[in-house]
Amino acid sequence: MTDKNKRNPREESEGNLRKLSKKRWFYPALYLCVAALIMTAVLWFQLDDSKNQANKNNNGDVVFQDDGKDAVPVNSAKEEFKWPVAKKDAVEIVTQFYDVNGSKEDQQAALVNYDHSYTQNTGIDIAAKDKKAFDVTAAMSGKVTKAKKDSILGYVVEVKHKDGVTTLYESLASTDVKPGDKVAQDDKIGVAGRSDYNKDAGIHVHFEIRKDGLAVNPVSYFKKGISSLDDVTKASNEPKGNMPEQDKSNQDNRNDNMKSDDNKMKSNDNNMNSDDKMQREDSQDNNSQGSNAEPDSTDSSTDQNSTDQGSDEGAITPPKENTPDDSGANS
Repeated sequence: MTDKNKRNPREESEGNLRKLSKKRWFYPALYLCVAALIMTAVLWFQLDDSKNQANKNNNGDVVFQDDGKDAVPVNSAKEEFKWPVAKKDAVEIVTQFYDVNGSKEDQQAALVNYDHSYTQNTGIDIAAKDKKAFDVTAAMSGKVTKAKKDSILGYVVEVKHKDGVTTLYESLASTDVKPGDKVAQDDKIGVAGRSDYNKDAGIHVHFEIRKDGLAVNPVSYFKKGISSLDDVTKASNEPKGNMPEQDKSNQDNRNDNMKSDDNKMKSNDNNMNSDDKMQREDSQDNNSQGSNAEPDSTDSSTDQNSTDQGSDEGAITPPKENTPDDSGANS
C-alpha cells in the first residue's frame, strides 16, 4: 500500500460525518437531540423556581430552612401582648399599676406596703380567683436575659424583645427558663408564688412592660404590638393637666413624712442617751461624795450604787417604732 492510499484518522472522521449527513434520517435525529436538551434545561429551571416559591410564606416573606438551632418565631414582630397566664378568665388583678394621672383613690390602691413604707406599683399583680398557684406564660416572644432567685421578690425573669422593650415576671415560686433561652409567646415561664415585697397580694405574679427601662401600664398595651410603644417617653408618664400641687407630690410628701419620722426617732434616741449619761454622771458624783464623807462605808455604798446603776440601765428601753397612728399624732 502506497502513502497516497493512506488516510489519517481526522480525514476518516470527516469522511464518515459527510456520509452520515447524506442519510435522510440524520437531520431529523439531530433536531430531536437539540430539542431534548432544550426541554431538559427548561424543566430544570422551572423545578428550581418552584423550590424557591416553597420557601415563601403566604405573606411573601422568605422563610429560611430550619438549621436545627432555636430561633424566635418569624412572626414575633407581628405579635400582640397577651396576659402572662395560661387561663385569663381564672385570674384577676389584685394590685393595679400606679398611674400618675389617675384618681387619688386609684393611686392609693396602687401603693405597695413594704418595710413600713409605701411605694408606687410599677406593674400589675395578678392572682388566681381561687387563691391557688398557676402557670405564668410569656406575654410575647423574646430572649431571656435574667432568671434568678431574689430573697425579697422571689424568682425574677426578664425577657428582652425588639426596640428596647422588655417584660418582667416577679414573685415566681419556680422558673422553667434560664438566661439565653429563646421563648415563644405562651411558653411557660414559671409558677406564681409569694414574695416578701407584697405579702398582701398572696400567691401572685408581678408583671411589667418596660420601654427603654420606663415602666408602662401593661393593661393599656394588651392586644397591641410593640410598635404601640414607639411614642413612650419619660414625659408621657408625667402628670398631665392642672392638677393640685398636693396630688402631684403625694409620693414626695410621703417620703418627707417618713424622713421626718426617722429624724424624730433619732432625736428621741439622742435625748434618752443624753438623760442616761446625765444619770450616770450624777451617780458617780454621789459615789464620790459618799466616799469622802463616810470612808468606813465605801464598800457598801459602792455595792448599793452599782445595784442602783444596774437597775437604771435595765429600766431604759429602746424607742418604739412610730406606727401610722403615731405619725399622725406627731404631725
